[in-house]
Amino acid sequence: MKRWLVRAIVVIVAALAVASVSVDCGRTFVVSDMQGVPTPGAYVAYHREGSTFAVVESLTYRASPDTLVQSDGEGRVAIPGAIHVHLPLVQTHPKVTIDLIYAPTLHNGLASMHWFAVVSRPGEFEVSADRARVRLADLSDDPSLWQGTLMNLGSRIGRLLSESAADAETLRMTDELIAHFAGEYAALLDRHGDTPRQTPPMPAAVRYGPERDQQAWREMIDKDLGERPRWRDELTRRFATEVRVLGERSRRAPGS
Repeated sequence: MKRWLVRAIVVIVAALAVASVSVDCGRTFVVSDMQGVPTPGAYVAYHREGSTFAVVESLTYRASPDTLVQSDGEGRVAIPGAIHVHLPLVQTHPKVTIDLIYAPTLHNGLASMHWFAVVSRPGEFEVSADRARVRLADLSDDPSLWQGTLMNLGSRIGRLLSESAADAETLRMTDELIAHFAGEYAALLDRHGDTPRQTPPMPAAVRYGPERDQQAWREMIDKDLGERPRWRDELTRRFATEVRVLGERSRRAPGS
């Protein structure tokens, strides 16, 4: 084999090897309340994902299991660095995606951060443009948003429990999240259980759609509020069984 061809093959192999290895130096950000006071003990669930280029579309691939970390006494969250091997040319280097930011003291588990966009929701959470700070609203006075925290926690706990590759620290914190889930449910019932439910805002897709769709939506909401007029009625329907099942699972867990 000619020397130039051998060199060309070596260069190509080396280039493919470099292109298949991703080095992530990690990242940090600070969680605070809306006044900028740091929030220690906030739970953050994250994973790493990248894009896979198919023939006609781009898909995402998961490069790591779901992992949990917590903010320190100054509200700082540190996501450690990592090295990943992926398919060269076909798959991009994976990036960190924050699936959940949950601050028990604020009853707020609504925030997330994705690598492809910065999203804030007024009255719920704000993410700075550089993703270095996340401000969370205190949801104590809003049973609807507080319920959203319960929904996000339940969904994330379910995913964490199904993750066979979770590390020991993540498993430990998952049990803590289960306890917080039950605590949030009890606190929400205690504070807003007898509060009448209000008619929610009509979704934009319905509001700007045909009148028949708007009427159908109103009838559906009227029926729902008629059957479950108080928050206690809705919360027990949605979460009572889940709280019980997760509580039994946590008590059976080794070391719990």
